[in-house]
Amino acid sequence: MFTATVATPAVAPLARAASASNARGANATATAPPRILRAAAALKSSSSAENRGASLATRGTRREMEELAGLGGDFGARDATAGELESNFNAKSIGEADTEHMLQIPRKVEEFTALHLRACVAVEAGEPPIEETQKLVYQKQVADWKIRIVDAHEVLRREFATGGDKAKAAEVVTRLEAVAEEEAQTIASFVEGPGVRIELHTAAVNGLHANDFVLAAKLDKVDLGDVTVKKKPNVFLV
Repeated sequence: MFTATVATPAVAPLARAASASNARGANATATAPPRILRAAAALKSSSSAENRGASLATRGTRREMEELAGLGGDFGARDATAGELESNFNAKSIGEADTEHMLQIPRKVEEFTALHLRACVAVEAGEPPIEETQKLVYQKQVADWKIRIVDAHEVLRREFATGGDKAKAAEVVTRLEAVAEEEAQTIASFVEGPGVRIELHTAAVNGLHANDFVLAAKLDKVDLGDVTVKKKPNVFLV
């Protein structure tokens, strides 16, 4: 009977070779250039990203599109983050019904540009009315005043609602006239319907002058909360 024998001495060299190969692989990884290491890390993360992308696919959103949306959220409206709220990022914007938003005047330059801080000046006969471009710039600061044509010349007009209370309407006129007198100006007031209509213009130029916008800005600063009715906002049900 023959007995099979195994050459065990040959196993040791094979084990040593495998161990050496693993060691060389580890050393190669440790000494690999950063570019190679980054590529390897990207390949490794792609598999985990595919798993995460599966959950996004169920919502119909690709991973790339979600990352483009910012902050890991989908495209569309979102609430402001805590950091954005703390930054006061919207403090200088005043929301309006239309898409033309007005920006508040920066505090540091308000004393040079705000109309209500200016004084009315003397106007000589024959001076031209205010230029169209400057008129539109000034109107941004007195948005509640509308430019209308009356007796072939332009006027600034604003209406104050008093709920039909004649006594309150008279008080509105009294307070506004007091401010106009301080600036040596006059106002045209009309108590009618549910409130008071105020019109401003400069007769010397047969139209609008910078003084009219300055006076309008000053009248806007008069406290009339106790004698006027706040206009209800427009609400649209969709």
